[in-house]
Amino acid sequence: MDIKRFTSHLKTSRRDLSPETIRAYESDLTLFQGFLDARGLRESQMTSKVVTDYIEQMENAPNSRFGKVGLSEATIARRIAAIRKYLKFRRANSNSRMKDPTRNLTFRAPDNDTCKAVGDDVIKKLVDGIKHLRDRALVLLFLSSGLRNSELQQLSRDTITVCDRDEGNGGVGGVGTVIGKGSKKRAFFCDAEALDALCDYLATRKDNSEALFISERGQRMSKRAIQERVAYWCKHVGIEHLHPHQFRHCFATRLANVSIDSMVLKELMGHEDLRTTNRYFKLEETTKARQYFAAMERRRERS
Repeated sequence: MDIKRFTSHLKTSRRDLSPETIRAYESDLTLFQGFLDARGLRESQMTSKVVTDYIEQMENAPNSRFGKVGLSEATIARRIAAIRKYLKFRRANSNSRMKDPTRNLTFRAPDNDTCKAVGDDVIKKLVDGIKHLRDRALVLLFLSSGLRNSELQQLSRDTITVCDRDEGNGGVGGVGTVIGKGSKKRAFFCDAEALDALCDYLATRKDNSEALFISERGQRMSKRAIQERVAYWCKHVGIEHLHPHQFRHCFATRLANVSIDSMVLKELMGHEDLRTTNRYFKLEETTKARQYFAAMERRRERS
């Protein structure tokens, strides 16, 4: 497989793709290349059976990090999508006769329209159970900012500054900027609880690293390290495994249920399309009832 040529093509022709996304394509395709090599196969020998065997291997592979068997549906779907994009590139640029053995597969990608937020009771149990200052600050920042894992991982000590809340409400919060998907810069905010946790954590730091979150070795934490710390604390407090991306769903659900303007939420999430934002939250029945009766009351007042 000519993975390097494919990723070079993405870098020059797809300005909308972040370096993080391109690295993910390279990683996923390298794993598939290893699968082919182990079976003595070339890319020209790919068939639907080969890809189906690859999916079966991923479904049954030991997943020691999360204490289960098999990769998630989302991970498997992403890896198959990478293979499809690679084959499309190869057909367009060097081998027009190459077939796509993934085209007729019955493999079903996960439903991305489903909100993956968890209840406030689960979140409270997690936060209350985290005794490590860094990890507590990390989770609280996820919950109050709606940042992606890749966005939080890139933060530096001086990224977040203290700001007074507007309209005389009192209290303080934090504000910063981050480079999100498509290399687009946007502002994000965090609440006083997350800010306090960050201050408590940073007060323990004796190093000179500019990174906001560092490992025990003093290096900037990787995305995987952040995922593993979240997984560790979920297991420690006895709740279901949560992925950092689910904190974005919790962020969106919490704000949606206190009637934040949908366009504001879209901007805070860093989405291009409001329809994408709508997938991230679920309105509670009490929210629907409250807004319904408020709307009916306004209607009566106008009659």
